[in-house]
Amino acid sequence: MEKQKHGLSKYTGAAWLMILPFLLFFVVTILIPTLMSLYFSFASIGDKIDFIGLKNFIAVFKDPLFLQSYANTFIFMIGSIPITIFLSLLFAVLLNLPHVHGQGFFRTSYYLPAVTSVVAVASVFLTFYNPTGLLNNVVTHLGGQPIPWLTDPFWARISIIIISIWLNIGFYTVMFLAGLQNISSEIYESAEIDGASKMRQFFSITIPSLKPVILLGVILSTINGLGAFETPNILFKNSYGPENSAVTVGVNLYKTSFELVDYGKASAIAWTMVIVAVILSLIQFKIGGKRNDA
Repeated sequence: MEKQKHGLSKYTGAAWLMILPFLLFFVVTILIPTLMSLYFSFASIGDKIDFIGLKNFIAVFKDPLFLQSYANTFIFMIGSIPITIFLSLLFAVLLNLPHVHGQGFFRTSYYLPAVTSVVAVASVFLTFYNPTGLLNNVVTHLGGQPIPWLTDPFWARISIIIISIWLNIGFYTVMFLAGLQNISSEIYESAEIDGASKMRQFFSITIPSLKPVILLGVILSTINGLGAFETPNILFKNSYGPENSAVTVGVNLYKTSFELVDYGKASAIAWTMVIVAVILSLIQFKIGGKRNDA
């Protein structure tokens, strides 16, 4: 018995030794900065750090730009997430068809945007959105008027939504495709024998089976949307876009921290993002996590 305990403690010590590098990495790069950020959100940071309670949060919520940034962020999310999830699911279903030729090529092509630098993608789209760029050339050739992609508030938001959809479709297509390949073909064969049409199979088998994956996709895209920064920052450089239409919470956080050098207020903005992300995720789990009783 004593020998068994000694062997168990030996293996336990080896296990702790193996996970020690990760624990150190987690503590240094995640835990400590997170706790410091939480403290900074309740502090005034200058020559010295003074605890000021909720003053940073009060200042943040009184700032019209902060409210505008959240309004824009939700507009971008509402405009991009449903389309991204729908198109990703559609492409995944098409790529999962047994008789589609060149599946490897198409899967790689769809996934390429997910591994492409956002800076590079936004820079390319910036040339497309130019008044004399590719998109306006197509519009004028079709008899329309040039679209003010980057100078009109409505079209500025549309331009960001388009890039967001293009960047994310590939990632969620591959994720949904992995989920589809885990659904047993025998279920579809049984449904076909029972006379179920392809459309009925899709809504009665595919969608319910993919429900956890779709929920995960929506949550991930929501968290990703809350932190949107690179695209609007590159498209509009040092401005917030026409009539502040392109300022997101991420852009506001960056400028507050590194341009205004107000780390206390920036930390408060960051923690509002955490709180909103948690609330939205809980709501999505509550709505999408219900089991089908049928």
